[in-house]
Amino acid sequence: MTQTVVTLEQVRNQLRLCPSDEAENQHLELLIKAAVSHASQYLDRPIPWTNKDGETVPVPEDVQLAILLIIGDLYENREGQFVGIAVSENQTVQNLLHFHRVGLGV
Repeated sequence: MTQTVVTLEQVRNQLRLCPSDEAENQHLELLIKAAVSHASQYLDRPIPWTNKDGETVPVPEDVQLAILLIIGDLYENREGQFVGIAVSENQTVQNLLHFHRVGLGV
């Protein structure tokens, strides 16, 4: 059974979209997949991941929030280029994901 990392309803709430407007669902599903992939690459582990016994670990809330923030960035910035503005990474995303990264510690 595949665990849902974030739901379409959570994404719609994050983006403040009307629940009855389903025209963008396909695009939102693509953003969910891209955001989960981005967070997974940053963490250097699959999302969701398994423990040493091979059991699926519930996705921590801070990882879910980071994924929602990534989705918000992707939704608001649909263009590949920006002209005349400064763009920086969302430090909050990195802060939320940091302690779940593989290979941290001594």
